[in-house]
Amino acid sequence: MQKLENKWFLVFLATLCWAIAATFATGYFSFQYNDLLNRTKGRPIHVNIELNYGNGTVEWHNNTETAMGTTLLNVTMLVSDVNYTMWPGLGALVNGLDHVQNAYPFYWMWWMWASYSGWVEGPVGCDKYVVTDNETLCWFYENTTISPLPSS
Repeated sequence: MQKLENKWFLVFLATLCWAIAATFATGYFSFQYNDLLNRTKGRPIHVNIELNYGNGTVEWHNNTETAMGTTLLNVTMLVSDVNYTMWPGLGALVNGLDHVQNAYPFYWMWWMWASYSGWVEGPVGCDKYVVTDNETLCWFYENTTISPLPSS
């Protein structure tokens, strides 16, 4: 019986050591991540934004300067008059850009340029997507029942 109790004590000690090590590692990497974020936050970056009104009118806002960590919604507000609604748990829905409002079946959708495949529809809401340096993005007023790739 003494031998069995010693095994459980050793299991307890091993688990305790693992928990302490994991706690310290988590704290260390969390500190490193936050330190890196604070050092890079606010660093200027440049993005290219296209506004395609779906009727042949296209506006390019190349080399739009913003700060690292900025979302697509915030960058869009720098180049356009944005009308949007915040939906709890979902995020922002852009209702209109430059007074061109969503009207079924036409809605403002955003796309990103991927060098490996061309235009790709935005994977998340515009208020959740953090832009990166030298990225090319497009707002396209499109017929969502067809969902074509933007042509520009």
